[in-house]
Amino acid sequence: MKSTSILKAGLVLAAGLTLSVTATAQNNHIVKVAPAAFVFEPQDINVNIGDTVTWVWFGFASHNVNAFSGAFLSGNPVSAPNTFSVTFDGTFLAANPVTGGLYDYKCDPHAAGGMVGSVRVMSPRVLSVTNFTAGQSGSINVDGLNPGGTAMLGYSLAGSGPISISMGSLSLSPPFTQLPSLTADGSGHAALPVNLPGGLAGTTVHLHGAELLGGGAGILTNPLTVVL
Repeated sequence: MKSTSILKAGLVLAAGLTLSVTATAQNNHIVKVAPAAFVFEPQDINVNIGDTVTWVWFGFASHNVNAFSGAFLSGNPVSAPNTFSVTFDGTFLAANPVTGGLYDYKCDPHAAGGMVGSVRVMSPRVLSVTNFTAGQSGSINVDGLNPGGTAMLGYSLAGSGPISISMGSLSLSPPFTQLPSLTADGSGHAALPVNLPGGLAGTTVHLHGAELLGGGAGILTNPLTVVL
């Protein structure tokens, strides 16, 4: 498979030492509460086990976040500014099981008008890097995909975002570069070879990816930061 070079000002990102990688982080998804109308934005998101969803209030009316199952409740309806967070980790899931990992929720005062949303908790899509050493070839890996599924990857040199997209919060700051798409093998693994010649020691690269699930839906991987 042809390898890909990660570029900065025409130079290939690499270091004179083995790259160090931050501990794998989980996503913190931002859902806007009534940003322009009585809606949640994004309305429906897919998250990995361990991800956190933070609802951020906008607008002038009073709102709340109330799971139909009773799994979470932000409290009585209030107006902005306000935030409410839920971490969908193993402890939370065990205490609040729902069919298919789908947590539907509503704003109590405005549910009849369509102010509803959902969080679907799925098995993690795991982003990692292998053999990122100057003068050698490494790879960017995604595991936990659906066999034959399509994975998208991107990187930023400017920071870790976030950028709000339909899948949640992308941990890349603009400008960022989209890398070639990948197809998962039968075990749910996909890898992109990357050239890593020497130079640019100390540069920080932020990586994030997603699996496309069809119909405009998808699920983000964990974000990853690599320090050259």
